[in-house]
Amino acid sequence: MITLERRFDEDFRVASDGPTLAIDFWSYLNALQARLGWTPADDRTWDYLEELERDIEPLIETLPDADAAPYLRRLIDTWAAGGAGERDDLRQRVAAMLRQALRNQEEHDHDQ
Repeated sequence: MITLERRFDEDFRVASDGPTLAIDFWSYLNALQARLGWTPADDRTWDYLEELERDIEPLIETLPDADAAPYLRRLIDTWAAGGAGERDDLRQRVAAMLRQALRNQEEHDHDQ
């Protein structure tokens, strides 16, 4: 199992809106890559994280005009729908973090 050095909520506070969350989460994935070493396992993790970043990039390119929440929900569903294996395990754990971050952002937005 791939170990993530830090959880999203350890590095980022609750986003004020969907576009901010999208950029923060992309930045989180990028920061995870920056913390990797040079082992074969790190190389695989790099590739998996790169794949997740590429999934978010089409949304980021449309910001700030896009409604980020529906796109993020589709990503969560896609990432969470994997099977068993190292790549799918990472995708599922990242999906759970993004799901919680989106829930927190929407609750924050509702409270405002």
